[in-house]
Amino acid sequence: MFSDYVHHAINLYEKADAILICDGKGYIEYSKWRDDSFFLPAEVIGMHILEVYPELTEETSTILRVLKSGKPRISDEQSLTNYKGQSIHIISTTVPITVNNKIIGVLCASVYCGNRDASNMSNKKDCLYNLDDIITQDEKMLELKQRVKNVAVNNSTVLIFGETGTGKELVAQSIHTSSLRWDKPFISQNCAAIPVNLLESIFFGTEKGSFTGAESKKGLFEIADGGTLFLDEINSMDMSIQAKLLKVLEEKKVRRIGGHRDISFDVRIICAMNENPFDALKAGKIREDLYYRIGVVQMMLVPLRERPKDIMLLADHYINYYNKEMSMQVTGVSELVKNVFETYRWRGNVRELRNTIESAFNIVKNNTITINDIPDIITKN
Repeated sequence: MFSDYVHHAINLYEKADAILICDGKGYIEYSKWRDDSFFLPAEVIGMHILEVYPELTEETSTILRVLKSGKPRISDEQSLTNYKGQSIHIISTTVPITVNNKIIGVLCASVYCGNRDASNMSNKKDCLYNLDDIITQDEKMLELKQRVKNVAVNNSTVLIFGETGTGKELVAQSIHTSSLRWDKPFISQNCAAIPVNLLESIFFGTEKGSFTGAESKKGLFEIADGGTLFLDEINSMDMSIQAKLLKVLEEKKVRRIGGHRDISFDVRIICAMNENPFDALKAGKIREDLYYRIGVVQMMLVPLRERPKDIMLLADHYINYYNKEMSMQVTGVSELVKNVFETYRWRGNVRELRNTIESAFNIVKNNTITINDIPDIITKN
């Protein structure tokens, strides 16, 4: 059951930077920041949420409010200072954990948006991917890296498409960090991860009293003002929301649900989908007018099976990464594993390769990853 909740939290965002699970009283039972930023799990497990963030109260803590109300909170924008004095700006989704209709805890998934303090902006850039993180020696991917450089200096909308696991968010973040907007927010939203009835309030924001329980809250366009808004799996978005999104993009103004005034914003839009745009258009998954609006610049990511030179290059990269992450000394893979890697179709692309290496690190007994250390699905396909 515990792993199911963690999996659900990760799915709330394409890239959750932090996951926190508290018990029914607000004490932390699980905590993980990506790359162990800010604090290690052992430092805060067992602490109360108000101890970790002393400036919060029972009225302002989203975790305690969800424990009290039993209702989820979606895309809360928060500026917090932890007990170490570190200030962070995050967007969080918090959901109750219920068993037999009783709330036994809360799960919170957050996306890190950096620090609003200008003195810490360099740290913000370091938390996002950049061009150097696109590891390749494939000619088409090298051309794409050059294109990212060229596109980054402009504000045109970008549509990235490619199979699942090819690195669409990596490219989107690289565009942002290579641009003049690098010190402003990069907000990522997976359009398939949020129920249709919540999408509109998340995108456009709400005014207090607009519906039962509604509070005045910024939408994604206001939160991302000055920066970049990345909309992943936009082909999964309901058609009615697509029409409203098109209007907002054309006018560069948004009106909160229940609001009476238009709010201007300055946001660069980057969208992504896991299929060819023409197939999505033919299948009626995306409005034609919205497609032309978001697809000013288009980038196709090549699947890993069509980048044979990159397979072992990436495998070696992730071996080095997990050596540092797990304090191990794996030197490489056997010749048999190398042959399997180079002939496997990698339907999950780079993400599947990374997960395969991580899986092997949990099994390997020697310094070399052998055929016995990799999942059966790799060896039998």
